[in-house]
Amino acid sequence: MQTRTYTELFDLVQSLCGVVFATSEENRIKAFINRRAKKAFRSSNYWTRFLLIAKEFTPVDGVVLYSDPNGELVDTFLRVYKTQPYLAASALEYEFVVTQTGAQLIYGVNEPTTVWVTCKTQHLDTYGNAPGNTSAVPSEWFEYIAHGTYSDYLRAEGQQERAALAEQEANEILLDELMRLDEQHTQTVISNRISTNSNMQYRSY
Repeated sequence: MQTRTYTELFDLVQSLCGVVFATSEENRIKAFINRRAKKAFRSSNYWTRFLLIAKEFTPVDGVVLYSDPNGELVDTFLRVYKTQPYLAASALEYEFVVTQTGAQLIYGVNEPTTVWVTCKTQHLDTYGNAPGNTSAVPSEWFEYIAHGTYSDYLRAEGQQERAALAEQEANEILLDELMRLDEQHTQTVISNRISTNSNMQYRSY
């Protein structure tokens, strides 16, 4: 998927702020940038780059772990299937309860050895140019992070009215990206359904 560089992002923030940040200020701006990235990540469970669809997992004692033995790191469980979904036949699903270790499956007598999970993976990156940082910033977040950081900078400088206007613009940019996700219909297909008498028969207990 497309990315932009942290250097590009930092330069855009400087341009919006109309200053050249001193070295002593760079860490503060970096903190603003990463806080905005986290907010963007939390704004949807359906960002394409963080979405795993029907990935095979191995439960441990009936629990699909956040840290799966196959190497996946889960942030949010969306659906857990008994059989592989999105093929010709309807796939049976497990109900589950999320605990501190993972998704505790409600499966009755026979403990499952394999399930297929649709989930949002963890976001572990810290954006920056320092060793251990990630320099590639998701392009879908780029403008939002820049304008959100600009708002944070203005607020920190005591310019509350300008900060509010910048915040509004940042939120509109983020909303546009969320609308693009909605237009792809991914959420409609994979999001948890509301339980009704008609669809409960397709779920497994």
